[in-house]
Amino acid sequence: MRRVIFLFLFLLSLSFSALGQDVTSIDLRGLAAFRPGDDDVWRSKYIDEELEWSFLAVPGAWEEHGFPLLDGFAWYRVRFRIPVSMRNDSLLLVMSGVDDADETFLNGVMVGKTGGFPPAVRSELRSLRVYPLPRFIREEHNLLAVRVFDAGDQGGITGSIFRIVRADSMHRVLDEIVDAPRKRPPLFISNGVMVSAWASDSATLLWSRPHLYDRITPDLPTETVLSGLSLDFDDGSGPMPFRPRRAGYIEGSGIVTAEADGIEIFLYHPLRSSVRLLVLAVRQRDDDRRTAILRFVMDRPYWRYEERTQEQDDGTRFTYHLLAYHSCCTELVDRDMEEFLERGAEAWSLTTQLEAWRDEVARTRYLPDVLSADEQTVYRRALVTMRQMQVREAGAGEGQFVAALQPPSKAACDPAAMLLAAEAFCAAGWREPAVAALDFVRRAEHDRYKLFDVYGEEFGVGFPYLVTPSRYDGSGGEWQWTRADAAVLRYEAMPRYIIAVDALRESLRQDVIARGEDFSDSAFVAGEWPRLSANVADVLMYRLDSLGLLAQDDGPWGAPLSRLPGVYSTVLASHALRIAARHATLIGQDLKAFLYEEAADRAADAVQGLIDGVLAADRADSLSALEMRLFHPLITDAVTYAVVEASSPAGRFVFDAVESGFAIEDTSGLYRAEPGGDWMARQSRPQLALRLARAYAAAGDLPRAERLFATVTREALRHDGLLSELVDPVTGNCHGALPSLGTSADYVLTAEAIARARLARR
Repeated sequence: MRRVIFLFLFLLSLSFSALGQDVTSIDLRGLAAFRPGDDDVWRSKYIDEELEWSFLAVPGAWEEHGFPLLDGFAWYRVRFRIPVSMRNDSLLLVMSGVDDADETFLNGVMVGKTGGFPPAVRSELRSLRVYPLPRFIREEHNLLAVRVFDAGDQGGITGSIFRIVRADSMHRVLDEIVDAPRKRPPLFISNGVMVSAWASDSATLLWSRPHLYDRITPDLPTETVLSGLSLDFDDGSGPMPFRPRRAGYIEGSGIVTAEADGIEIFLYHPLRSSVRLLVLAVRQRDDDRRTAILRFVMDRPYWRYEERTQEQDDGTRFTYHLLAYHSCCTELVDRDMEEFLERGAEAWSLTTQLEAWRDEVARTRYLPDVLSADEQTVYRRALVTMRQMQVREAGAGEGQFVAALQPPSKAACDPAAMLLAAEAFCAAGWREPAVAALDFVRRAEHDRYKLFDVYGEEFGVGFPYLVTPSRYDGSGGEWQWTRADAAVLRYEAMPRYIIAVDALRESLRQDVIARGEDFSDSAFVAGEWPRLSANVADVLMYRLDSLGLLAQDDGPWGAPLSRLPGVYSTVLASHALRIAARHATLIGQDLKAFLYEEAADRAADAVQGLIDGVLAADRADSLSALEMRLFHPLITDAVTYAVVEASSPAGRFVFDAVESGFAIEDTSGLYRAEPGGDWMARQSRPQLALRLARAYAAAGDLPRAERLFATVTREALRHDGLLSELVDPVTGNCHGALPSLGTSADYVLTAEAIARARLARR
């Protein structure tokens, strides 16, 4: 009893001692009361969280803590005490990573708001929140209520900073952010059938999914089937976690490898297998008696595990851990595993997988005398990554490319990005993926948005078309918007189809001529012409309005809701229609050639007229917000495709507008999509730098193109060669679509353009 009393007095003395310390911050991380939904009453201090409230870990996305399908509103409530030493100080609430927008209340009074709620949603998912806490609403015991709106993907309070600090200590928080170590993005493995993400810093397989795409059909989402796989090794004295000294991809492959303490591991999905199978291969010396212990969570049923050992001639052994999955039942996963095992060690061995990847990559044409070693590394990684992002599952979805592997909402087929990737593969001499992508488009669903009714009015493309103005799901169906009046139609994929077909023609021509044979351009075009003319080029021609612009659909959503303004689609349409005119001439379709050429001129004149209007107003160096919206930085394609002459006033304006309006301050070679936009629009987009580099190369300014290309190359090498959609210009961390199909494709195309310019200079 005396010991108990002594311990109580000892702990009490520590508590009073702590209260007397000069505390400079209050850490609010930990468990917070949480409730989905939206009720203004929840700001009140006088609510019992024990009733109808859950408790979630903060920081952390609510999808990872029991609310996997939650989008929209939810509230957090945190109770805290202000110590005596801070009660008379100026205090700030600091939060990072609130996804996407918030309103924050102290004892029922709003102290700050960041981002926008419906209907004017504005994401500020990683902006730092700094809210003053006025003395007149502070008490000794306080209630902090945070109303959060999530527009999609992950949601909640996800950042590492959630604390109350003295105002004079705020500089320490900023130093902490700036000096924080760069986060290494996950390494992705995929065989076109299954995809997984591995975190090298924690040596953990974060998740495995049985399909590349987000949704198989509108009503059937792709779900995680395995998560949190880690590896321990036991030498008889107890398990020790595997912590790699190095980790990365095996060059020219989609295989992840890591090494620590004489043990190497390799992770992959067998490249030429349709079985949904994950392989973890462990390589050890024969005399190494440590045994591997796998720990993982099976998020879905119907998995089967097998282990196989393979002795090597060099005194090492491989232990293969095979995990198979089937969405249906135990009988079918057993069947898949047995069929796979019957093929023998060649089916799963590391040697076989390396050979398979070498065979794939061998189809690529490299420029070793022109591209540097670093450039070739990122070039190959971009091609391998894109190949991993192409669906190989038999069925209507086979051949499509997903726009990214994470987050799940990006794992859908954006037709413009897919056709850009097809063009990049053709430029690299690797035609099979491009052919598969074009074949997918030809058999995929279309015409859903030819005409559709919105409140008694008809909207849509207006003509039979081949390439969707929306996106595709995993079954090859056009994306179905839940509300017709919320649909956004984008037209840049249609000209991208014509450009990709022409890139395929040119790639075939080069190979045939290199073999000393004759190539018939007209025969190639004749096979493509019926679809390309009637269902793509004609649509572009007829969609040009009276001004010559390929306007966004004039439905109730309006152009501002589209990510890219109509002027960009007009640039692509002008270039594509000129290609179509050349194709028409090749096969004797003179009338179509005339019509397409005339339409291409109208589109080019429209772009030129818009630029001339700004130049006439003498505001080229200080674009208004509306003009910056109109002249999205991808307007540089107008120079690349010779829609405007690089040396003309309009051409110079294009470069000046991007450099003065979209370059990120105090940086070199970093560009944002929209200076006044939300958090995502303000981040650096490597794709914009690559497009600008291509435009400079086309204009003959190779030194400037080289500098931009080098900036993107260096950034990619910091991330295992992966190219992302967004890079935070302050921390250098990757965000958004990862890896990004569009950025990867643009890296390949820019490398090819710069290589040609280097060769020409020689």
